Amino acid sequence: MAVTAQNGVFSFGPQSAKGTGPTTWYKHRASDIDLAAISDDRLGPPEIGGSPLPTIPYRAGIMAAGGALINPRLENTLGWLLYGAFGAVTTTANSNVFGTQTTGMYNHEFIIAASDPADAKYMGFRKHIPGTNATNSLGETYTDGKIVALTVALPNDGIVSARVDTLCRVPAFDDNPSFSYGNTQFEEWNSIPISCVIDGFMKVPTFSTTEELPIVGATWVHTNAPLDIRQEKVYGDPYLEDITVIARATTVDLLLKWKDPRLYLSILTGTTTGTQWSSTPWTGTLDIVTLATKNVPASNPATPWQLRLRAAEMMYQVVGGIRLAGNQSVMMRITGTAIIPSSGNYLTVNLANATTQYIWPT
Repeated sequence: MAVTAQNGVFSFGPQSAKGTGPTTWYKHRASDIDLAAISDDRLGPPEIGGSPLPTIPYRAGIMAAGGALINPRLENTLGWLLYGAFGAVTTTANSNVFGTQTTGMYNHEFIIAASDPADAKYMGFRKHIPGTNATNSLGETYTDGKIVALTVALPNDGIVSARVDTLCRVPAFDDNPSFSYGNTQFEEWNSIPISCVIDGFMKVPTFSTTEELPIVGATWVHTNAPLDIRQEKVYGDPYLEDITVIARATTVDLLLKWKDPRLYLSILTGTTTGTQWSSTPWTGTLDIVTLATKNVPASNPATPWQLRLRAAEMMYQVVGGIRLAGNQSVMMRITGTAIIPSSGNYLTVNLANATTQYIWPT
């Protein structure tokens, strides 16, 4: 018989330090999980005096890499992934993502701390692989991991999805595991953000503080680029010595309906009415808000779960110019890369839910 993946489980948890696995794990529904142990199996070079056939099999080490595609629930557990990816959080009680008084909600603001801009937290990740019956499943645990990419896809007419990609030092295997979780139940659909919910928007406030961009599709990506794994290995050890983040960046890819040339000209010429290309790159802010369809229980006034993605300064560029195609609407694609602003946070991600706080273990 075929074994289906529906009984599998993806989970994650915060680590207090490298070499100390999570004490609490949080499970989250996923639609695709490719996080796996990777054994670096190799064959040696051809040798004179022997057979022309392959020989000298050996292993150069092991690690875990990959990730999971999820429909993020804003109810609680997503906050641990945001904390792990960015490194710092502050929480304001009775507030939504706009800082407006909302009783019963907590506004969690995740940032890259200026005091330690390379800090990405150690986390553990697990995958429970179902078997043909309840006694022959397999568990894989990956510890000493860091989130190397967090992607949020925002379609114009569907469910907001996210992908978390990780790199982990130590994989381990558990035959027929008895995994336990800090959240005994999966979070339900109520707090999944939907792209067409009223009051969600995407803006470039530098261009217009009130005008919402006519977005057809958008992708927001934050990367924590690790050091080349060949530089992380040391003699006499099959595992990576560490996972060192050497570069971090937040980018956005936007596909817009063409309304008028103002934004296009702003990016290329520096003004909405410019006629000549400017040698100065055009920078602006970014503000994206996405909401769930249901309200946070006991919130007053009644307010849905909220996620807000912001950048204080981004360098924008037009990709591919403006293409005209028969029987097709005119579109404009722009990309942006966040740069260090003169003041404020490099990025700010606000999650508003009923969770009182996120405290990383020490």
